[in-house]
Amino acid sequence: MGTALAHSTARKTETVSYRIRADLKQALEEEARRLGMNPNALVSQIFSRHISWGRYVGQLKFIPVSKDFLRLVFESLRQEQIEKIAKTLGESAGPEEVLFLFQHINPGTILSFMDLWASHFDAWDHKFDAGKHVFTIKHDVNEGFSQFTKEYISSLLKSAVGTSATFETMSPNSVTFTFEDGLTSRNNNNRLNNKPLRDMSNNNKPNEVLLKSPA
Repeated sequence: MGTALAHSTARKTETVSYRIRADLKQALEEEARRLGMNPNALVSQIFSRHISWGRYVGQLKFIPVSKDFLRLVFESLRQEQIEKIAKTLGESAGPEEVLFLFQHINPGTILSFMDLWASHFDAWDHKFDAGKHVFTIKHDVNEGFSQFTKEYISSLLKSAVGTSATFETMSPNSVTFTFEDGLTSRNNNNRLNNKPLRDMSNNNKPNEVLLKSPA
């Protein structure tokens, strides 16, 4: 089955061929029709999701949970409980996951991890402006989850590389935060694939978020 693989924001593509089962080919074509898109574009989208986040889900033992479940959980927690949980995860689980994926913690691997972490939400953006990294994440859960995100990111950056994050905007649906350029590796060799992941990629994602499962 021929596919066109997008390699960068310049949309450079290559034609390749893979052998797949006939039923999978039929299912892909039916899904492409349902979404009103070219089958090549759908396959490229699936590959992009796998490379940017999907291949790490099993390694990190994440499981998908519905947003309705998350809303109920975070609505039932007091703010101090949310902050305590997020701080614990940001100081322990976050750095451990960075080490697992990249074998060491430095400014470049932290940025790569944050791009990966952000990429599984509904939409996200990572820009560099006036010496600062600017992340916007649209999660569409609730205010409690925004508070969780604030404490988790703040704790991760502080514990891993001693950098503080400033949360410019927070809403029940999204957060925007910034931090200084000290997280940029000098030669950028530690960035995933040596290039940024695609920004603000909604791509018909399911109504779910990934959570860490017990070991």
